[in-house]
Amino acid sequence: MREHVSDRQLMKIQVEVLFTQDENGYLQRINKPNGDGKPAPRFFFGHTNEGSIYRFRHALPDNVVAQLKEVAAEPMPVNSQKIPRNRRQFEDILQSHAPIERVWIGPAYRFPEHITPPTNVVRLSRENVGLLKGDFAEMGSELNSSEPYLAIIEDSQMVSICRSVRLSSRAHEAGVDTLGGYRRRGYATSIVAAWALAVRALNRVPLYSTSWDNVASQGVARRLGLVQYGVDYHVT
Repeated sequence: MREHVSDRQLMKIQVEVLFTQDENGYLQRINKPNGDGKPAPRFFFGHTNEGSIYRFRHALPDNVVAQLKEVAAEPMPVNSQKIPRNRRQFEDILQSHAPIERVWIGPAYRFPEHITPPTNVVRLSRENVGLLKGDFAEMGSELNSSEPYLAIIEDSQMVSICRSVRLSSRAHEAGVDTLGGYRRRGYATSIVAAWALAVRALNRVPLYSTSWDNVASQGVARRLGLVQYGVDYHVT
């Protein structure tokens, strides 16, 4: 039986996957496998029904951190699984520090214990990397850094891919893409399932998250029976 990880612990694990941190836990950069990630958001707030996790970008002024901590420590309703109630307070504080460039809000999911292995998925390798064509043509450079890297082949090309776009020693985060002409065929569902099984084979935790605006990605999560364990909210 796989060891149970609490929702709050999963959120801590996800922060490690998404961003690099210094020895004091301050965010540094987006954790891209090739090491060239952009600066991390100024503030991250991950809410679960078991409590919240919050992190700050390094060099954020102490007075701004103190104000954000005060708001973040306020109790949140159980089942507050859509948008943080105190979002406007966070953004007012950050806007007073510097103009807000980007806000991200969306669900974070864990995979169920049982995942049905799909049969139509292949592992990307040096031997078949030439089947990355069209919009996927330049993704071959990710081969070594984004393992596991899986694909579905149709019409002599890879039409749907899933790979580890963020990874740490404990978990991987999924990134899935399907060519425009091959959507709505269930490919994303199959390939994410195969990816999750491959991540578990590495003794890592597979994680999946998206934004509330991405209805298609939420549909993949629903069809896979993923379980929402929290909400990611971060401001750059």
